Amino acid sequence: MNETQYYKNIKNKKIAIFGITPPPFGGVSIHIQRVAQKFKEQNNRVYHFKTEFRGRRYLLPVYLLYAAFFLIKNKIDIVYYHSSYLPNSMPEIRFLVWFKKFLSYDFVLVEHNCRHMYKRSPKVINKFKKSIKNIDQIVFMGCLPQKSYIDKNIEITDKCVIDNAFLPPDESQENKIVKTYPKELFTFINQKRPLLLANASILSFLNGKDVYGFDKTIRAFEKLKKEYPDIGLILALAHIGNTQYFKALLSLIKKCKLTNNIFFLTGQKELWPLLKKIDIFLRPTTCDGTSISLSEAIFFKIKVIASNVCKRPKEAIIFDIHDDDDFVNKILAAIKNKAKENINEHIKQRRCSHQRSTR
Repeated sequence: MNETQYYKNIKNKKIAIFGITPPPFGGVSIHIQRVAQKFKEQNNRVYHFKTEFRGRRYLLPVYLLYAAFFLIKNKIDIVYYHSSYLPNSMPEIRFLVWFKKFLSYDFVLVEHNCRHMYKRSPKVINKFKKSIKNIDQIVFMGCLPQKSYIDKNIEITDKCVIDNAFLPPDESQENKIVKTYPKELFTFINQKRPLLLANASILSFLNGKDVYGFDKTIRAFEKLKKEYPDIGLILALAHIGNTQYFKALLSLIKKCKLTNNIFFLTGQKELWPLLKKIDIFLRPTTCDGTSISLSEAIFFKIKVIASNVCKRPKEAIIFDIHDDDDFVNKILAAIKNKAKENINEHIKQRRCSHQRSTR
């Protein structure tokens, strides 16, 4: 399967998108927001299906009836389904696949997450296998969602493609987004160098491990501070979720004497303008797919250090997820290389300035 751009060459269609849009901000919601804009630019009409009832099992029949009315009313040509990772998504998928034989729309399943398949019961997986035969296309956001299907013995057909979730942000919105950041963040940014950033949509675990590696990052910074006392780390967290673990992280920060070196940026905020203000972006995830924040960092030419749990862009510096020393050493090397680059850039600018003044 080759990497593609599933939204290309879709024109003059009525499109329904089942999935969250910002807020909350996260990889999936940002992707949906940007891909919807792409569809509109290609002369499609885009309809977002509201999902207020999802997660309430006793309202599922009402929810599905609401979905059917939505599809009939808007005479939908293509359904793009981005919500398979949610708890009650499987009954919804089966319904939408069954209902399309009455309305003749195409059903495209966009898989953003590899973790949910491993949590599904055999009964649910078997029901899904029956539905998949009538799905028109499955778009995997990276190789790991595809691997989760293979591991669960779900047949991968020629209907499947692998894609990249990243679409460039609208930079005209930068000033508006920056105004949503707290003043304390800018004070922290001005006081700390080198400055690094790691992020998460919500604190979560897989096999008992912190998926986004915040704990690993904090322990690494205890060592990094010995060489760089003014080093700064921004931990951006859209939604805390697990308050008990959040308190444990704060305790770890205090124990490691990093209270003045680490800033928690919590809440629903777009992060890409912040990437322009840092030196290095960290992605120490224990499990991952296509990371939009990582792709954004590369897009803005920011150094990226990422774990080796999946295929990463060639621009990223890779460390062994099982080797904490490797993580620290890769960060140290990146900091030193960044400092050299800054010096060379400064020299280059001075030479250019001197040449202009002597003309």
